[in-house]
Amino acid sequence: MPPDEDIIDHCTLCNKPMDVSALAPFSNVVCPSCNEHTRVKLKFGPYQLTRRHAAGGMSMVFAAHDNTLNREVAVKILSEEFSKDETRITAFEEEARITASFSHPNVVRVLRTGHAFGRFYIAMEMVSGGHFEHHIKERGRIPEEDVLPLAIEVAHGLKAAKAAGLIHRDVKPGNILLDSDGHAKLVDFGLALVTHEGQATASELWATPYYVPPETVEGKEEDFRSDIYAFGATLYHALAGTPSCNEECMSTDILLKAKQEIVPLGKMAPQLSEEICEIVDKSMAYNRDDRYTSYDALIRQLKNALSVALTGTSEPKKKSAARKRQKRRLTVIIAASVLAILGISVWALNPPDPYSDPDIVSNPNSNGGGEAMPKMPHNAADIAKTFQIARAALKKRNFPKASKYFDSLLRNPSVQEPSRSWAGIEATICQYLDGDPKAAQRQASATLDHIQSLSPEKQQMTQNMHSILKELHSFYPIEPKTNQSRGAANLITNMLAGLKNWEQGQLEPASKCFQSAVANKLTDEDRWASTYLNLTNDYLHDYKHLTGSLFTNLPDSRSGCDAATKELNDKLKILKTQGRARYNVRAWQLDIARHKKLLD
Repeated sequence: MPPDEDIIDHCTLCNKPMDVSALAPFSNVVCPSCNEHTRVKLKFGPYQLTRRHAAGGMSMVFAAHDNTLNREVAVKILSEEFSKDETRITAFEEEARITASFSHPNVVRVLRTGHAFGRFYIAMEMVSGGHFEHHIKERGRIPEEDVLPLAIEVAHGLKAAKAAGLIHRDVKPGNILLDSDGHAKLVDFGLALVTHEGQATASELWATPYYVPPETVEGKEEDFRSDIYAFGATLYHALAGTPSCNEECMSTDILLKAKQEIVPLGKMAPQLSEEICEIVDKSMAYNRDDRYTSYDALIRQLKNALSVALTGTSEPKKKSAARKRQKRRLTVIIAASVLAILGISVWALNPPDPYSDPDIVSNPNSNGGGEAMPKMPHNAADIAKTFQIARAALKKRNFPKASKYFDSLLRNPSVQEPSRSWAGIEATICQYLDGDPKAAQRQASATLDHIQSLSPEKQQMTQNMHSILKELHSFYPIEPKTNQSRGAANLITNMLAGLKNWEQGQLEPASKCFQSAVANKLTDEDRWASTYLNLTNDYLHDYKHLTGSLFTNLPDSRSGCDAATKELNDKLKILKTQGRARYNVRAWQLDIARHKKLLD
């Protein structure tokens, strides 16, 4: 009978078998055959453990080498104490399933799961910058201009979790990792719950007292506002240098009383701006109805606070109440977004001209609030007019309005193919142009869902775009597309690839796609795409202003820092695009501000 692979390992020096059943992973033992020290239980699937990385409440995390792809990964292994506890094993497996169920740049990626030596493990991307808790312990109070960019990224990660139907339930500094570039990534969905109609109730209380929201302590239903509370408590700890609630007791009455008596952040840290104190206090409201009602609202306030911290001035309030309602509606529409772009491929080979196509029929009925929409037309003339309205809004750079009208065409069952799918694709591009890549991906998914519901004959018209739609969720840059027909089709495809790369911070690969896009010669039949050509040139304009020594070399004096900051402020005034371009400038301003303090 062959030896049980879960209890037998081999000495790395003499290769003799050893019974390792009683040992923990990465144990240092003396080989009974050669009497030399050796490590055992190192190989978990294709991963070779190389060192201990971190310890959690139920697991150990090791750095490991991926022997297949030659990269460093993190391998999380359930602790021996819980390895025979079916409840903990189930929770551990659920964490892997939940984290792998959606993808976002500010959430740590799960690469693989498996079993080895009787232990369940999760292989994840390695995030090398340490966790936020470590930075708080080292620095004490962290300046708001350093905290806010991370807070915005964490909020985006939580927003993505909410869109996937999840609440994290353990947001805290120790579960926010920083990568080598200083960007934040959420980790540890071990306590996460899948919501039903946005709410869920946990079967047990397992949380950190400092950050746990009152409703969790009371055993009540939780929703995304519970994560917002923990998020606010995390910011409080970072900004004040001490937790908002020093009570470590898990007694319900004592803990709830402590949470009712939290000192407002402004009194704990008077040097902070009113904007950041208001955000934290509102996020940590004892009654969850008094907290933020959406992540969009929270993120807007965080961005405004960042503007105040960097420049001393607030961001102008650009959106009316109607546009806010429109934004919420678009967020729902986007939920199926990744597939939308699929329509481009079929359409890319033979894009219709919506100005003249007599078969286009639309039903602009889908008005989720906001700006009034015309009644959904059912004839060719009116649907063509709806396309014209969308394109006119696009030309004026009113991207939310253009996206809304394009989306109404996608939702209209009267619109014939491929015009209907193409409308979804253009709605997706408008979301990218508005600086909201997550909304663009969801809009793409909505279009793809529509395409997959079509008959095989109609699906054939859009099949060539499937590959680029799948690439939208990749963390690797998309290369310029050169294997398609020239003209509008190639322009749109390369523009889309460039927008995806751009919003992920991969500016050089993005510029190559944009250059390939603008190299297309548009015919008279492609005249409708000239606006996209102009918009692509906007990105190439901004690319030139986001490269060079200003963005690579830190000044060597305080006066140099001041001059660089002023130059960056001037850059903000001439940028033509939304989203990543402005983020890069502000992030570099933060780096210079930190550097100036070090010079002091």
